Amino acid sequence: MIGSQILSNINLILFVLFWVATVFVYQFNKRHIDAGSIILISYLIYAVLSLILYNNPFYKFDEISFFPFLYLFIMLMIAFMPILTYDYKQIDLIQQPTRILLNIVCLIFIISSLIQLPSIISNFSKSIIQLLLVSTAGQDLYNDAMSESYSLGDGSISNLPSIISNAYGNFGILLFFYYLTLEDRKRYMTIGLFLSCIIGLLGNISLGQRGPIIEILLSFVISYFALKNFFEPRIKKIVSTIGIVFLIAVTIPIIALTNSRFGDTRGGSESSVFFYAGQQNIIFNNYGLDNGGIRYGDRVFPFFKRILGFDNVPNNFWERRNKYPNLIVNDEVFIGFVGDFTLDFGPYVTPVIFIVFSALVFFITKIRNRVLLFHQLILLHFVMTVCMLGGLKLYPYSDLGGNLQLILYVIAFIFFKLDYDSKQVQVA
Repeated sequence: MIGSQILSNINLILFVLFWVATVFVYQFNKRHIDAGSIILISYLIYAVLSLILYNNPFYKFDEISFFPFLYLFIMLMIAFMPILTYDYKQIDLIQQPTRILLNIVCLIFIISSLIQLPSIISNFSKSIIQLLLVSTAGQDLYNDAMSESYSLGDGSISNLPSIISNAYGNFGILLFFYYLTLEDRKRYMTIGLFLSCIIGLLGNISLGQRGPIIEILLSFVISYFALKNFFEPRIKKIVSTIGIVFLIAVTIPIIALTNSRFGDTRGGSESSVFFYAGQQNIIFNNYGLDNGGIRYGDRVFPFFKRILGFDNVPNNFWERRNKYPNLIVNDEVFIGFVGDFTLDFGPYVTPVIFIVFSALVFFITKIRNRVLLFHQLILLHFVMTVCMLGGLKLYPYSDLGGNLQLILYVIAFIFFKLDYDSKQVQVA
């Protein structure tokens, strides 16, 4: 038992050293902090937290092997390839799409978000008061959200503006930061995009859900570091200042939610934080390559399977867990976005998916004449959010809501590529 614990810790330490070496080599070559730096550093932090978690007396895990970590590291490097080769110092400017088309896309996001503002502010104010005054408020809010989750994906449309704004998701955050790079910005559009991004955050706080809150924050971070070099110095300073204040402000309800839900559990809030942020590597090591079966894409692409006519596709995570009782773990734990794919397609098909997709993205987003095209930025941002958000928890574009976000990314990519191609034809 002691020998296996020591060997497991050695494998975890080796995994940490993998990330230390990767961060060092990348930063030595780049010598500046960019989106690739942030992603690599975040995975180093998760690896360190996994090491701490494995030795936490309040949680027990199986033995740690070296090969699953090697597999995971290689898969992540394949996924990171388009991001690590993206260097804003090799880009002089970002191509601007037709302004009226960009404004239309932005206004759809703004209008659909602002329609929800009154009800979200009402729910948010009630939730904040509960969190500050009632010790069990966070757990109560979470229980209410879970009770409503049984109807997720049932095909009913009860709030179309909410569906539209949620479909924008990370793409909406990209629109906000890209708009800040424009010299002739409209103030009303800038404020509208910012409020639209914040509304989603307030909505998730009112539901007592830490996961979506943290995902939005991570999306803000990676979007900022992807585009900060294209901001005017004054805008960069303003965004940095507001970002720090914003981060501190959002940390308060996150801490309140954590203490409310886990303060009285064994190990307390501190142990729950280590479990939240460090479990994905350990769970992948234990079950990512051998989970007693696969889910055949029912988590990663359920919406597309239903469109293609597949039967018995689960509408939500409750139905999916009931469908696959043979699996050792499902989506009740974090296993990272690589783990989500291996649990859905197995350890042999997943590398093929990753290699083909990363190669296509690398080819499509290749910089020519030091100009980054807007539709290339959209595709790169999608990959960045997959890697940034998917490292902490699970694949962020799964289930109905995530699949709708994925569809919007595809539509936006095609839409603005056609816009660019039409301009090239006119010039020719």
